[in-house]
Parts: sequence; C-alpha cells; structure tokens
Amino acid sequence: MHKLNLCLQCVNSKFCRHDLKSCETEEFVVVKWRRFLRRLLIGLLKLTDEKARERKKRKRVSRPETGVSPWLIGVAIFLIIFWILLVEYGFSWKNFLGLLLFIGTIVVLLSIYTKRYISDTGDRNSWAIIGLIAVVMALIIEVIRVTPELSSYLVPVAAAGMLITILINSHLAMLVVLLLSIIVALINRFDFNLFFFALVGGIAGIYSSLDVRHRRDLVRAGLYVSGANMVIILTISLMNQRSLSQLSENFLWGIGNGFLSVILTMGILPYLEELFSITTNIKLLELSDFNQPLLKRLMVDAPGTYHHSIIVGNLVENASELIGANSLLARVGAYYHDIGKLKNPQYFAENQEGLLSKHDDLTPSMSSLILVSHVKEGVDLAKEYKLQRPIINIIEQHHGTSLIHYFYHKALEENKASNVGEEKYRYPGPKPRTKEAAIVMLADAVEATSRTVEDPSYERLRNMVDKMINDKFIDGQLNDCNITLDNLHRIAESFAHTLTGVYHPRVEYPERE
Repeated sequence: MHKLNLCLQCVNSKFCRHDLKSCETEEFVVVKWRRFLRRLLIGLLKLTDEKARERKKRKRVSRPETGVSPWLIGVAIFLIIFWILLVEYGFSWKNFLGLLLFIGTIVVLLSIYTKRYISDTGDRNSWAIIGLIAVVMALIIEVIRVTPELSSYLVPVAAAGMLITILINSHLAMLVVLLLSIIVALINRFDFNLFFFALVGGIAGIYSSLDVRHRRDLVRAGLYVSGANMVIILTISLMNQRSLSQLSENFLWGIGNGFLSVILTMGILPYLEELFSITTNIKLLELSDFNQPLLKRLMVDAPGTYHHSIIVGNLVENASELIGANSLLARVGAYYHDIGKLKNPQYFAENQEGLLSKHDDLTPSMSSLILVSHVKEGVDLAKEYKLQRPIINIIEQHHGTSLIHYFYHKALEENKASNVGEEKYRYPGPKPRTKEAAIVMLADAVEATSRTVEDPSYERLRNMVDKMINDKFIDGQLNDCNITLDNLHRIAESFAHTLTGVYHPRVEYPERE
C-alpha cells in the first residue's frame, strides 16, 4: 500500500521511481485517463479559440458570443459525463464500450430531434450555458449519490429546466431535462423510478417558469416542483409497497428538492445573465423601473422626450401582445429609444419651450445632422450604462433609414436647382430586424404625428395611423423584419384605440360665480 501511494504521488514526474508491475493498478489507470482527458479538452479549447479570433478579425459581430463552438461544447459534455459514469461503473473494456454506445446513441437521437423539430436552437452563448449547467448538474448528481446521508430524491434536475427555460427556451430545456434524467438513472444503476421522478420534476420546473417576470415567481415555481415531486413519490411508494415512514421521509426529500431547485436557480441566474449578456424578462422588468439612472436623467433633462417615450411604451405594449411579439421587450425598448436626445435636448421639438426653435438659425443640413446624431448618441449612452443588446438594437434601429422630410423639403425650397441628395437627410440605419424594433419605429412616428391632429376623434386618429404605417411600408423600412400585413392591420387598430384613450375629450366644468 505504501508503494501505491508513492506511485500516485510521482505519476506526474518524468520517470516513475518504482517497478512497472506495482504501478499497473486500477488507480494508476484512473490517473492516466484523467490526464488524457484534461489534455484533450485543453487542446480542443485552444484550437477553437484560435479559430474564433480569426473569424472576429474578418467580420464584425453584433452580439458578443463565446468563442467555443457548439460541437466542442457537446464533445466536452459527452466526455465529462462519460468519465463520471465510467468511474461509477468501473474501468473495464466492457463497461467502456457499453457506456460509449449507450450515451452515443442518446446523443445522436437528441441531435437528430433538435435539428429536425426545434427551430430555435440558440447561439453559441446558449450552448455554452447548456454545457455549463449540464456539467454542474452531473457533478451534483454524483456528489449526492456518493453521500450516504443524502437521498437521490434531492437531485435538483428541475433547477436545470428552470434556468434554461428562463435564459434560452423551453424546447432546449426539455432536452436537457431528459438527458439529465437518463444520467440520474444511469448513475443509480438504471433505476427507472429515479428517471421518472427526475423527468416529471424537471417538466414541472419548465412549465412553472415559462412566464417568470419577477424573481418571486420562482418561489411559486418551487412549490409546483415540490407538489409534482410528492405526487411521483406517492406513485412510486404505492407501486413498490413502501412503508408509511419511508413515504414520509421521501416526501421531505421531494419538498427539499423543490426548494433546493429554487435556491440554485435564484443564486445562479444573475451570474449567468451577466456572464453571457442574456436579457431575461426579470432583467427587463428591472430596466423598466423609472428609478433607473437613465430614465431619471431623461425625466429631469428632457421631460418632453420622457413623456413621449412613456406614451410610445403604452402604444407598443398593447400592439405587441396582439401580434405575438415580446411586449415587455418592446415597452422597455420604447422607454430607452430616445435617450440619445439627452446630448442636446433643446434641439428637439418636444423639449422646446415657447415658439422659438434652435433650428431657426441653422441650415437644413446642420439640423439634419443633429437629429441623426441622437441615434448614435443613444447607442453610446446605452453601452456606457451597460444596457442589454436587444435594447441597444431597438435604439439603433428605431428610425431605420427614414427620410427627415421637414428639413429635406426645406433644403429643396432653399436650393431651387433641386440637386439636394436624399442620403444626407436619411438616418443611417439599420432598418428594424425584429417585430419589437418595427413596432417601436411605427409607434414613435405615430405618437409624434398625433400631436398635430386637430379634434382627435377615433376616425381621424385611425386615418393618421394608417397613413404613417403605409408610408413606412412603402419606404421599405419594414423589409428586414418578419412582420405581415395582418400584423400591420392589428397594430394600426391597437394604436388608434390607445391614442383615442390618450386624447379623449373632457367635459368642461362650469365656473363658480
């Protein structure tokens, strides 16, 4: 035994000081495998990072992503899970081949299903999140299994389902829950009861976190998971004729599973949001708080723009719900879409006091430059305050390549030769690429124009809304987003209804004599 300990200590040195036979032990094989897998993973990561750096030099990416490819992440997950199972089942060539074939079959089937039936498979950040969560969960499963004081009913597979549902989508969460449930059964020697328990608990976690908007909603999700766990434990106990004392003990483990899942989700979620720049509904609600520094600045320094943004937020939220867009993202994007006006608020009509305009003493081209610059200023300000990428996209795209009609026509009047180029009087773009950005663009134009409507009845407001949307459509501003004519009709109806409520008539109160 003394020689064995020495061999394990000197295994990383260049030469082993002991005879070969004493080193050929099962522990020595474990160490060799560990070194091999470590070197393989490090080599693959270095290779992929080098390729990612080359790609970044060739093109500009709009969203920061990890440099690790999904295939590499899949290989890493496979190797780590395979290693954990191999340690559990023992190092023999039969176990090696059996586990290799079994896990390989599962991975191939899940890959085929993902490619064929799941349209939104996420980006590299999504797969990095999945890989990280899957590996951490596999390690937790193994730790719980080797700890005699803990029950396998404590394995928090639901936490993985909840995290991936909130951060990515429920389809990929379902696949990960299924994979982890299989791992739970494998580690526990093909225990179907534990597979069934983990799968149902994970599905309950996914279902209960589909519409999480507040962190307190996760507590409700934990109660759903605990309830589902108790039902499955009761089913298993009745089928296996367990005693009442065993049933009560397992009930406690099932309830603890639900609360452990919530604790892990609430503890890990903020770090994953920050690490991978993920914009969840929870983060969006935090950004919609009017005590946020940028919104408070907008309220004080540009009150007209602030009020305009609030109304645009109301317009887009109602319209987004009608066409299936993310209403929360659209509303928050509307709150921040004009923050670039903080640079020169007095040059925008809604912030000007009195009849005098700052543009009276400027040429049309200079006025156009000032108006166009608020988009770039808004993007820079958003990055300075570390706003999320979807919000920055809305700020950048909310004018598209629209023409600044007022100053363009003013330039034409001043220049009788009519050789004024439109390019100088258009926003630089890009055009809206999402439904949310398109709705903010339309609402921005509609809200500003609605202030010029005399006697704003529903019919007049509806005609104005139809005209503004039609102008944007004809100008090609909606060409890059997946918005339909039916969507535009619903949006117009929603805008007109909301604006009618904003400009509703008041009964004139009689004066006191």
